[in-house]
Amino acid sequence: MRVFTWALVWGLIGLVSGYVATVAIGIVLFDIFQVSQREGAAAMGLAFVIGPFVACIIALAAATTAALVVARRDRLRDGGQLSPARPWGRGPRTLIGAILGVVGGYGAALLMLAGFYALRGSPYFSSYAWAYAAAWAPIIAAALGGGFGVWLALRSRPKGPDDAVGPLSRG
Repeated sequence: MRVFTWALVWGLIGLVSGYVATVAIGIVLFDIFQVSQREGAAAMGLAFVIGPFVACIIALAAATTAALVVARRDRLRDGGQLSPARPWGRGPRTLIGAILGVVGGYGAALLMLAGFYALRGSPYFSSYAWAYAAAWAPIIAAALGGGFGVWLALRSRPKGPDDAVGPLSRG
């Protein structure tokens, strides 16, 4: 399961970063070589054909590499050639918590706005204040989610069942 999880994570990272890098490099090359953009056909080909194709290749390479590396480390660890994995420190936990919190908060706000627009029937507002609030809702939710993720990552946890504190502790 560990090999699959890391392969999936790195595959998704490769997919997103491969697409972004391909489209960014393609746009720069279009500008350097002065590709005609009158109809936007080149940009659509880049965004809908070339970008996803290259992103899938990069995702496949990243997932395969991650699976091979993790499987090799697991074999070495099982054979006794490698010491057991140590728990993550505060820095990596904080970074992962912040990233997951930002992504989760932003995604939750976008889903709530989509639901609001679906129930309301229109994405148009009668005043600028409501439009401003809807525009900033994902950013505020991302900041709050990032803070919550950092708090979850840095909170102190009991070391074991004997160190538990509260009404369920052994006494």
